[in-house]
Amino acid sequence: MRKRLKRAVCVLMAVPFAAVLCLGLVSCKGEARSSYALTLEYVPAAGILYGEMTVTAVNTSDIPQDKLNFALYPNIFREDAPVSPLPEAYRSAAYYDGESFGGIDVREVSGGEGEVSENGEQLTVTLPRALKAGESTELSMKFEVMLPRMNFLLGIGEHTVNLLHFYPALCAEAPAFTPFGGFPADRADYTVSLTVPASYSVICGFEGESSGQNGRTTFTMQAENVQSVSFVLAEDMSCSAGETAQYWHLRRDASEELAAAEGSLAFFSETFGKYGYPAFAVVETDLPFAFVGSGLALVPSSLAGEELQEAVVRAAARQWWGEMAGSDHTLHPWQDEGLAAWSAALYFGNADEEAYRTRISAAEGRCRAFVSVREQLSGAVDTSMDRPLAGFSGAYEYRCIIEDKSLILFDRLCSVLGEKKMLSGLKRCFSAANGRTAEPEELIEALSAGVDVSGIFTSFLEGTAVI
Repeated sequence: MRKRLKRAVCVLMAVPFAAVLCLGLVSCKGEARSSYALTLEYVPAAGILYGEMTVTAVNTSDIPQDKLNFALYPNIFREDAPVSPLPEAYRSAAYYDGESFGGIDVREVSGGEGEVSENGEQLTVTLPRALKAGESTELSMKFEVMLPRMNFLLGIGEHTVNLLHFYPALCAEAPAFTPFGGFPADRADYTVSLTVPASYSVICGFEGESSGQNGRTTFTMQAENVQSVSFVLAEDMSCSAGETAQYWHLRRDASEELAAAEGSLAFFSETFGKYGYPAFAVVETDLPFAFVGSGLALVPSSLAGEELQEAVVRAAARQWWGEMAGSDHTLHPWQDEGLAAWSAALYFGNADEEAYRTRISAAEGRCRAFVSVREQLSGAVDTSMDRPLAGFSGAYEYRCIIEDKSLILFDRLCSVLGEKKMLSGLKRCFSAANGRTAEPEELIEALSAGVDVSGIFTSFLEGTAVI
């Protein structure tokens, strides 16, 4: 087995599932978060993740609650799922062994009466009595996740097993899954025990302990105040480890990618505020795009050179904008995507000013091309940015409107404010939003201190700005 890395990584395990805890109602004093206790085991031969979960759910609203809702993301991989789990453009890269399906089967709900919605995407648990404001309740359940064979957020990929959004997750409203995401973002505390065969490394963004027995390894970890916990399982991967980051890969040399991870962590810590997670683990996977969790980033192994370093740096920026300072990616995806893209451009421009301008010019070119093509095809084009994930027709439109146009927005803001005021406003915004979810109005207000830039935001968000 590989030796345990310095600041956070991987391990596997083998312990029987813990007994289901009892239901109880308790009063909560002061601010409280919900918490999850997860006991998991991955069995490769079956392609199944077995789990038991105890949830302490807190009623943080002002009205009594007699039901708890859980989002069941794995059911988006069912054969009869109403929504495709991924954009059409990524299907050929994702399904490496032909189309594959998965899902989650929730069993033995204790503490209430459970019912799965008709589309399979939500579990509703009716409680014995309503929770008053400030009260919490414990309930437990067992579940089995059948993993699809595909290179995606949840699945058995060609080189890694990806476990993202694999468990029933508390959600205030019915989930709105789309091919671009739409996951619950309520922050919570987690205690996780994950058992896998000893040949696997367990990779996550939090420190933990490992123990081995009977050819299996158990990894246990805790995380506080995060939107979710995610894991990547890998066999025979190399890990290049630095002081602040780990880079997992199958290539000969990943020194440049590790340097990009560590360099961007240091730069963003100095520029916006201190990095808040125990580690930053970057994993090359066969996903056709990058994806980020708390302390964890998945980047495409198909990339190389500057493109791969760009993906690593942008994933690091998403730790600040989207993870530590959260945003509602379902309703306002431009917020974290734009800030991450602009932050990455700023990082590269810090060493080479031309590198910054090159990225802005490329984004402007893609936006103009998008508008031109859409006008020729339909005569009209919607360039508004502030729309939910469900409002995008495909990956091309999402890239041009949410990633490219939002990058241009923050460049325009920087031109008006000047870099010093721009960074001062973003630092204030990060400080105020660190550890919670921030609304777009908070970002606009933070950047409007001294100079009112709300009009620039409005023109871009409503689609009237000229690129």
